[in-house]
Amino acid sequence: MRKIFILGTVLLVATIAVFFTACTNGANSQRVDNANVANTVASETNSAIATASDSTFKVDFKTEPGQIQAGASATLVFTVKHSKNAVVKDLQVVHEKPMHLLIVSKDLAEFYHIHPEPSADGSYRVQHTFPNGGDFKFYADFTPPNARQVVERIDVKVSGTERAKVALVADKKLEKSVDGLKVTMKPSAKIEAGQELNLDFAAFDAATGKPATDLQNYLGELAHFVIISEDLVDFVHAHPMAKGEKMDGMKMDGDKKEKDHNADGHSHGADSKDPKKPSAYEVSAHTAFPRAGLYKLWAQFQRGGKVISVPFIVNVPASAAKVVKPANIPAGATKITVSSNG
Repeated sequence: MRKIFILGTVLLVATIAVFFTACTNGANSQRVDNANVANTVASETNSAIATASDSTFKVDFKTEPGQIQAGASATLVFTVKHSKNAVVKDLQVVHEKPMHLLIVSKDLAEFYHIHPEPSADGSYRVQHTFPNGGDFKFYADFTPPNARQVVERIDVKVSGTERAKVALVADKKLEKSVDGLKVTMKPSAKIEAGQELNLDFAAFDAATGKPATDLQNYLGELAHFVIISEDLVDFVHAHPMAKGEKMDGMKMDGDKKEKDHNADGHSHGADSKDPKKPSAYEVSAHTAFPRAGLYKLWAQFQRGGKVISVPFIVNVPASAAKVVKPANIPAGATKITVSSNG
């Protein structure tokens, strides 16, 4: 009698709560002024953010003057339009602003978080001076009325002298001091691609080492977090929850909705009046890194009326998920594969 050897297949399912938006979503692109390229991108991983196939809105972008020059002030102009070309004027106010503009240089050495304001013609404008020439990436984060969050990506070329490129190197120690504020970052689990985790932050006075309990709210939150991959593909603009607070499944907004948060795709802060919550110098960001590689993260706090951006660089390895080794099949055995369908 021949031996019968049965092999079972195991289906592994991982559900990850991720804020990231990726260029691979297939968003349409268009040419705009100043030889810059704009394309509306949205996440496929969070239903609160518009998908790339959602063509309801588009963004026209221009600069005044038409070519940005390093060292000279330029006005950045964004006009959100409906698919029928009608101007969308009343964007939702999310974290005290209708539009958040995150700007990084190609090497991620420069980072700016500014806010275009509404104009009479329906456009959103902000002035900015780039200290150096080179290539930059814009991420315009906004939420149209009665719609989901949209992130617009724009490639921008700034004329003028370019500085030397800065290599992206992972930090050996996740502790940084900037402008008198020392910030530590501690992952709640081993950082691996695709693995959901919390990034726990604690802020201290750099001189005394005591907890920085004098932090002020910045744009309605104790902190803001921006994470961008080395190739500028993956992007997240997140807001904190109290350290130790748990997420409710895939719901990124937490259990409570603030009046200006209408399914905007951001995470939100915890109620500071809850005596069970940790003290105000500790906050967490809930996220996941979708791919292996280098990422730069900026944790933004406000202290003494000044916004302090604290950078961290992390190297995310591929997931170390266990690989099932094939069993030794005896000679002459009959191989039968059993799937989940029997």
